[in-house]
Amino acid sequence: MGEILRNMARRKLRTTLTIVGIVIGILALTVMGSMSEYFNTLIDNAITLLGNNIVVTPESNDFESVLTTVDERRVRRIGGVKEVVPIANDTLEEFSGISFGIPAVVYGVPPEHSGTLFPSVTLKEGRWLQRGDDYQAVVGSQLAKKRKLALGSVIPYRDHELTVVGILNETQTTPDNIVMVSLETVRRLLKAPDIIAAIYVLPEDPATVDLIAQRIRETVDNVQVYTPAEAAAQAQQALAVFNVILVGGAVLAVFVGGLAVINTMIMSVNERRHEIGLKKAVGASDGEIVREFVFESAVIGFLGGAIGLLLGWGLASLLNLATSEAMGGSSIFNVTPRLMIIAVAFAVVLGMIAGLYPAWNAARLDPVKALRVDS
Repeated sequence: MGEILRNMARRKLRTTLTIVGIVIGILALTVMGSMSEYFNTLIDNAITLLGNNIVVTPESNDFESVLTTVDERRVRRIGGVKEVVPIANDTLEEFSGISFGIPAVVYGVPPEHSGTLFPSVTLKEGRWLQRGDDYQAVVGSQLAKKRKLALGSVIPYRDHELTVVGILNETQTTPDNIVMVSLETVRRLLKAPDIIAAIYVLPEDPATVDLIAQRIRETVDNVQVYTPAEAAAQAQQALAVFNVILVGGAVLAVFVGGLAVINTMIMSVNERRHEIGLKKAVGASDGEIVREFVFESAVIGFLGGAIGLLLGWGLASLLNLATSEAMGGSSIFNVTPRLMIIAVAFAVVLGMIAGLYPAWNAARLDPVKALRVDS
């Protein structure tokens, strides 16, 4: 190890510039990857959030498409259905400017189902909605932090005021930014007495989820039906495309750093031909020469990866501070242990691969010819 560090120190500027190339790539990979990890967490939590619920939505995704109470009654008549929970959605306020995270959404739900709509969500304080509640609301954790809401606080909504009676625990997904209100209240304020944005269907037996979903498709026209498995697959497919786009540029930057490693190692081999010839003359095998140069390029990759990771982690932390208020205290850049290992390992492996060609050239040197070169 000492000899490798001495060899790297021979040309300090060149080695430094090579490491900087790796640092820039790994920094970009860490920041972009941390955002990807955040969205991965959102998807995983959303899958858990759905539980065994089947989700029925309008066939068209435009804002004007809705379900009706007729659709709800058809679903209720299907065998094997335990509960049917219609919901109505609305935005809490008009969109203005650019913001990070999930926008605040009003969820109109039957009060008796406010605590069971999302099976894994629990209350941090207060209570769920009850029959008879009109302008009472249960709010998500991020929304509560962002607006500094507490029990008894009021939220303006469509020229009325909603009183907070419950605050949810953090889930890192949709419920963190919702205002849960009585379904009839939302319908009345929207002036749409039959509006349904989606229907959550809970089967009596979780094993019959696929069968019930198929029955809904056959019974109710112009709807999309998602089982938990189908919703998860669709979300993960969309996320995979997003990850490729998001992380692709950063990976390209790391490969550019790898080219710098190749260039540095080729120059290092040319400068150390006499030394290589001497080692081979005293019995060093080709494999030992290859391992020496590959290990040296791996050390360069490791140093670049470690420094890039630390700088990327720091930048991600600064970005989280900058977006903290908009995100209600949550972090959109999530540097996970998995990402840290991937970033450093990627830099080391890339360095080793970049060093293979120069190392092989070094091992193939004729010791007699190499010893004729001045060191």
